[in-house]
Amino acid sequence: MENQEPSAESTQSFGSRLLNVYAAPSEAFDGITATPSKTKFWIVPWLAMIVLGIMSIFIIFSNPVLKGQIEDAQTRAMQQNVEQGKMTQQQADQAQEAMSGMSGLMPIFGAIGITLVMTGYFFVGALVFWLVGKFALKSAEGYGSYLALYGTSSWIAVLGSLVTLLMILGLGSLYATPSAALAVLSDYDAMNSVHRILTRFDIFAGWQAFVIGAGLAKITGKPTGTAIGYAMGLWILWAVGVGYLFGG
Repeated sequence: MENQEPSAESTQSFGSRLLNVYAAPSEAFDGITATPSKTKFWIVPWLAMIVLGIMSIFIIFSNPVLKGQIEDAQTRAMQQNVEQGKMTQQQADQAQEAMSGMSGLMPIFGAIGITLVMTGYFFVGALVFWLVGKFALKSAEGYGSYLALYGTSSWIAVLGSLVTLLMILGLGSLYATPSAALAVLSDYDAMNSVHRILTRFDIFAGWQAFVIGAGLAKITGKPTGTAIGYAMGLWILWAVGVGYLFGG
């Protein structure tokens, strides 16, 4: 019986795959389509993002300066609704009073919210790229491969979240993120749609989009430039759309 050559999946350790995400993106996705069980590619970074997000929420709410910035942003948002006729001043005052009474629960609500958001990013993000792979790049790969792709690339988001938390704490501002918004940090206005869009143009998000493109090329067998073009284009659309509608 001939000895079979070990696959890329069996020879690439977790540590080397993690290192390749940062240093050699294309190699990080070797073996993803060949392995039957793809859960291990996404479950660890998914959990890491959730844990890091929950930790960040509690750290931020324990900082009086940062907590004050959150409360100020909420007050300004309600006042803007009053000015636009979406609610009365009495309703705004009642809402403000209700939020003040639940201030101790805000970190818990935030932890629940960040868990839902991170889960949405993983599963919806993978779904978007599966649709791109299926209909634009004509690939027969299943959803699991794209979930593995998104999960593997998310180690960049984990690093980005750590850097963001350190910047927020170091500069004492919720808006001190590794993004284009640094250009307007001293005058940042959360109600300004342009400022919000600048926040979404995050260095690590762009890096992750590039790495997703490299993995997309590996999975679909299409030219790297084409796959990266799709990934970067979707990132730009997402940054503008989400920044305009919801902010950071």
